[in-house]
Amino acid sequence: MEINPNATYILYIQNTLKDDEWDKVYQYYIMTKKNFKVCLGNVVIDPCRKRGIPFYFEYPVQYGLEAQAIINLGVCALRITGELAHNLDFVDTFPVEVRVCPYRAYTPWDYKPIIGGWFRPEDLENLTAIDVCEIYSGDNRRCQALYRIYAEQHAWPGELYMLVEDIPDKTIMNRMIPPEFQERRSNCHMRCQSGGHCHFCETLTYLANPDLLRPVKEQLKNV
Repeated sequence: MEINPNATYILYIQNTLKDDEWDKVYQYYIMTKKNFKVCLGNVVIDPCRKRGIPFYFEYPVQYGLEAQAIINLGVCALRITGELAHNLDFVDTFPVEVRVCPYRAYTPWDYKPIIGGWFRPEDLENLTAIDVCEIYSGDNRRCQALYRIYAEQHAWPGELYMLVEDIPDKTIMNRMIPPEFQERRSNCHMRCQSGGHCHFCETLTYLANPDLLRPVKEQLKNV
């Protein structure tokens, strides 16, 4: 805390704590000059509310009504995915901080990961609805690599599956996905999951396959 006095600290709490342990958490909150948040892996919020400690939930929120209910509980931030990740004009109206874990698709209801709530590093800078890009992993080397890609390089030229860990398809080359990809996804409302005929995500990622272009290149050489 002395080395990084202006940093915001996130304390992840999964299990239920005793009162004296929550008092220690509050001391940390004061020591960081209130640049401190608690990320809860459960729904026990009273200890935070009682002590005035900012908190939010670990698991991302998918739907608008769910988001409004959680905001009413007094959270300081929301993690979003699912339909909310495809309805960013609406998300931009939220009165709390919006956070994303961009390299996770989060597909709990078995929709295809390719249409999930992931974001490319090329696109995040232009998304005003998103306040914080969260990077966390048990592998420190992967964390460092993701930080460089998202926070410094703002680009990833390689295979998409190496960046978004929920996408297994090894044929998608991220540099071949056009800039219009995120512009269309940002407010499509996931119509493909309610009988719509969009399928934009699947189409553009299918076309971002170098193997599809090789025959065309060979034909052009012979022209």
